[in-house]
Amino acid sequence: MSLTLVGLLALVAAVLWWWWRSAPPSTPAAPPPRRAPSAPLAPSAPSASPAHGAAPAHPPVTAPVTAPHTDPAPGTAWADLMATQIAPLPGQTTPGQDLPPDTPLPPPTRLPLHAAELLDPLLTEPLMAALRALPRPPPAVHHLMSPAFVQSATSAELAALVMGEPAVAARVIATANSPMYGLQQPVTSVGQATTFLGLASVRQMCLQHLLAECFQPRDAAQRAEFDRLWQASSMAGELLQQLAPRLRIAEPGQLATLLVLSFLGRQAGAALLPDASVLPHMDAFERAVHEQQELGLASHELGHLLMRAWELPADLVDEARTLSALRFDPDRVLPADREAALTLGALCALLGERMARNEVGAALFDPAHDATPDMAALRPRLARPPLDQLTQELRSPPLVRLLSRLMPTHG
Repeated sequence: MSLTLVGLLALVAAVLWWWWRSAPPSTPAAPPPRRAPSAPLAPSAPSASPAHGAAPAHPPVTAPVTAPHTDPAPGTAWADLMATQIAPLPGQTTPGQDLPPDTPLPPPTRLPLHAAELLDPLLTEPLMAALRALPRPPPAVHHLMSPAFVQSATSAELAALVMGEPAVAARVIATANSPMYGLQQPVTSVGQATTFLGLASVRQMCLQHLLAECFQPRDAAQRAEFDRLWQASSMAGELLQQLAPRLRIAEPGQLATLLVLSFLGRQAGAALLPDASVLPHMDAFERAVHEQQELGLASHELGHLLMRAWELPADLVDEARTLSALRFDPDRVLPADREAALTLGALCALLGERMARNEVGAALFDPAHDATPDMAALRPRLARPPLDQLTQELRSPPLVRLLSRLMPTHG
């Protein structure tokens, strides 16, 4: 039996040896590819450890997607940008964007703003006290605004008046020499500035500087807002002085005075609001509601109260109030002989503000087809003569050159 078992084992061994010899040789597995060495990581700033029991930090919030914007190359002519289109965000309209004539335009937005006469007396007195605490303008302001001075003053009379305020005279000369006016040679006196820029421009410049003295910034944000408002007023005034005679608007000098006064409410609002840094991030409607919530009144009503506190001429006070309120009040009825002038003033103020904030866009535009909310209240008035010629004038070579000069970043 033992011999039989040994024979079986030998047979099994022989079969296994034969199978191992006859099997095909196996291909060895390829080694895993070697990883390229990584670039060394820069040392990261140490992160603060969360306090015990505190919730973990939120992931970083990405900035909202906005329409691409590329600044034009230096030296690009404004006229070359007239055909440029800026793509708005879905559901939004870029200020200054032209729309086809058949595009339906949104109706005007009616804000819940109230007049100064309807303000609670308990709020009126503190507000009036705050406005009275602002420095009063010098007597020269009243002379500059008087109808006799506007209509018949000479450059020598203007220079003599402003030289009574040496600091203001220095600022006027500095402004005249700024790139915005593009003089070929510097001026050294108010009289020279009048010779090169014209009496109307220098008178407006003097009025702006005299009024600006009443608003002294308390911090950098307020100073920046005052600077933007001053630039807006200057640009609006220059635009008005070009458009008014071309549209045959009567008394452009008085209208320029109203335009400058219409910015007083904005300056007063920036002076009284606790935080001016939020203002650049608001559109006109958001700002008006914010002013009313914080101060009790929107800026056009603040300006009305401030001008009354300064005892400015009542007719100028009332019309400056109307001019600054037009963009918020589509239902306001205007005297037929003043509607075109006041509407043009309101439009120039709006465009000056856009230019100062670099919000006009790359193309000159047709206000009658501008779908932005702050233009909605003015659009129906712009369809009536003589303002129905406004689009043609805005695209005329003299106005293109003016805008190129007023906006050096695009010129």
